Amino acid sequence: MNGAVPAGWDDAAARSPRGHVLQSSAWARIREAQGWRAEYVRVGEPLPVALVLWRALPLGSIAYVPRGPIVAAGDARGLAAALGALAALARARGALFLKVDPELTPEEAAPALAAAGFRRGPDVQPVLATLVLDLAADEEALLAGCDKDTRWSVRQGPKRGVTVREATAGDDDLRAFHALYAGTGARAGFVTRTWAYYRLVWSTLIAAGLATLRLAEIEGRAVAAAMTWRCGERDLYMYGATSAEGRRALAAYALQWECILAAKRRGAARYDLGGVPVDLARTDDPM
Repeated sequence: MNGAVPAGWDDAAARSPRGHVLQSSAWARIREAQGWRAEYVRVGEPLPVALVLWRALPLGSIAYVPRGPIVAAGDARGLAAALGALAALARARGALFLKVDPELTPEEAAPALAAAGFRRGPDVQPVLATLVLDLAADEEALLAGCDKDTRWSVRQGPKRGVTVREATAGDDDLRAFHALYAGTGARAGFVTRTWAYYRLVWSTLIAAGLATLRLAEIEGRAVAAAMTWRCGERDLYMYGATSAEGRRALAAYALQWECILAAKRRGAARYDLGGVPVDLARTDDPM
């Protein structure tokens, strides 16, 4: 199905336990503004589902299912049915290729992918390892689970004048974040996109209730920022940035801790810290 968003789509695709922002109707709107065409494929009720993004090229169309399909935990039959339906759709449309990248382990996904005719390609979202914090413990126990230096750093921010607040989707807060993010990218050597791109993405996701931006400030100046995404039962740390002043004040520690506590308070089961090195001993790892 394409065109109008099916009833209950985001509840299944983004807010169910294994849901993801990149399968939401908000992400579909973002990508359609950039020249893609969104198609909503419902294989079951309420799951599996898959947001398929189509792009027309001179020699034909390509299709991408970012972080999908979304399938209930442990539903091997549902996964096989979803992948089979997507492969059949791509063949019927004469697609040059169809790319899927569900957040599943090779053990979970490989048999169903092979059976549907998929082959392993380059990673589109190349996060190979992450740290995931179980939020079941109370706040004191969560902090006690950190090492001594981290606990000390978390407490230093407020002592050095750092305050943390939830930002809005207005241009002032988004521009403050973008300035920090661009500066961090230049310092750390990662690629950042234009203000227009981030304004579209950030404002759309915040307005949809799928993302939260928090700013750490000193005397009203933004010195660090973090954006988390609400992906099913977890909060995902997606973007972060810190200025030199923020680093001196250890603002990122206070900010990250507030993101963790906010995730717990909203009822998230886990807090996902995003990409980390596969080998912690490798200082040249891009993560």
